[in-house]
Amino acid sequence: MTVIAGIIALLGVAAVVASLAYLHFAPTGLSPLRNAVSQYGITTFQSGYRAATLAFAVAGAALALGIASAIRGHGRIQVVVLLLIFAVARAAISWYPMDAPGADQTSTGRAHGVLAIAAFGAVALAALKLGNVLSRSGPWHGLAPFSTGFGWLMVALLLGMALARSLPEVRARFGAIERAFYLAAIIWFAVFAIACA
Repeated sequence: MTVIAGIIALLGVAAVVASLAYLHFAPTGLSPLRNAVSQYGITTFQSGYRAATLAFAVAGAALALGIASAIRGHGRIQVVVLLLIFAVARAAISWYPMDAPGADQTSTGRAHGVLAIAAFGAVALAALKLGNVLSRSGPWHGLAPFSTGFGWLMVALLLGMALARSLPEVRARFGAIERAFYLAAIIWFAVFAIACA
């Protein structure tokens, strides 16, 4: 079961990378430095964004299953639950598109924000918690510092995104900070998908 889950998670991560690469090379008119990744979901390229979110949801659910079957120890269930929260939030988010910049806030846009915070926060906490679990014992004991380090990196990038929302001098770099978060999450997922496989 662990190996199958790892392969599915790895395929999901590969699909996320392919979808995001497509969106970044497509003529969307969006800036990777300024614009949020979610903005692809309110362009004519929204199907590419939906493919990325659904692929990440599959990767999250598969990795939850892989971790549940591969490791033991106090805290394992919390990691699995956090990954399932991530998966559900990623699966739902493209059906709740963000509000266009400068437009009035809608209930759909607010739901998008809640789902984004749930997904990003859940994966950062899952990485930190998994690092804690692995530091005590287990087959992936050597990966504990990696998971903890990437967890803290994701937390720092989340704080950077929050600052970019409130500080005009940082706002112009929101897209770059968010993409750094995506990269950190993708690397973390890939490493543990490979560990499962």
